[in-house]
Amino acid sequence: MKRPSSILLASLAAAAATSAAAHHSFAIYDMQQDVEFHGVIANIKLRNPHMAMTLTTTGADGKQQTIEFVEGAPANMLARLGLRPDHVKVGQEITAIGAPRHDNPNAWFLKAIILPDGTRFNALQSPNQQR
Repeated sequence: MKRPSSILLASLAAAAATSAAAHHSFAIYDMQQDVEFHGVIANIKLRNPHMAMTLTTTGADGKQQTIEFVEGAPANMLARLGLRPDHVKVGQEITAIGAPRHDNPNAWFLKAIILPDGTRFNALQSPNQQR
């Protein structure tokens, strides 16, 4: 009797692991694109498992646009890269580089943050590859 239940538990564990791996895939984003935005941070959440940020930009026509970075690196990874919460605050001007979602052109993956002093934090690289 233990054998069938062991097989069932192993199957459930494998299914859960597959779901978790699929969730952490970048396939939903066009990671080949690096789209740069300059704007003011309207909202930022440095958290795990993914950070999120809203950036307000002004277009050439003078109209404001909201850019939703719905996903980015986890807060603990950003901290290892040197990005501290006091580096990025609501109301601060920054440059952000993102990759658009394939299914929603209004949602972005945050690939990098460039502070006003030129310091760049690449969310997908190790600290020794920064700048």
